[in-house]
Amino acid sequence: GRYRYRIKLMADQIRELFGAVPEELADFVVASQISQAEAKKYFMESFRIRKGRRTGIIWWNVLDCWPQFSDAVVDYYFAKKLAYWYIRRSQLPLCIAMDEPESWNSAVVACNDTLAEARGTYAVTDADSGETLLAGDFRAPANASAHLGRIRVSHGEHRMLLVRWETEGGCGGNHYCLGKPPFDLAWYRRHLPA
Repeated sequence: GRYRYRIKLMADQIRELFGAVPEELADFVVASQISQAEAKKYFMESFRIRKGRRTGIIWWNVLDCWPQFSDAVVDYYFAKKLAYWYIRRSQLPLCIAMDEPESWNSAVVACNDTLAEARGTYAVTDADSGETLLAGDFRAPANASAHLGRIRVSHGEHRMLLVRWETEGGCGGNHYCLGKPPFDLAWYRRHLPA
């Protein structure tokens, strides 16, 4: 049909992110969901980090209305795709995220969309080694973003960085996939929840 270009588009996006298109359908599905989830996560968090005078972001295509290959975050059978969970986490009223590297450093930013100041503790660790790269107390003003620090990075490294935080109201978590594509699909899958 006229929408068959979507499959090639997704294959191209998978090739860009992972360097190859999986032969097995199950692997293709996982790779396509990772590609979609990371893209939506990037857009949401980049917007929040650079909020300035902007006041929000609206995403669409929540639910497929028939079984298809699409960018909806919930499929026709009401199964939530990986992007749904990444978006949900990225849109928490308080989210600590990492900015894209600049001058061999990546900023860690607390994005607070509540009407009250947020305070707590945070830590950024390497998922593979367990090394703590940055940690401490944080304070984020109401309806603002606060830079918490910078982590020295290399564009040539592939690292999965985990961000955790605690406040009086609870705790949260996030991740950042450091490095330039292509990434190893098996490496990335090790970091997905079972």
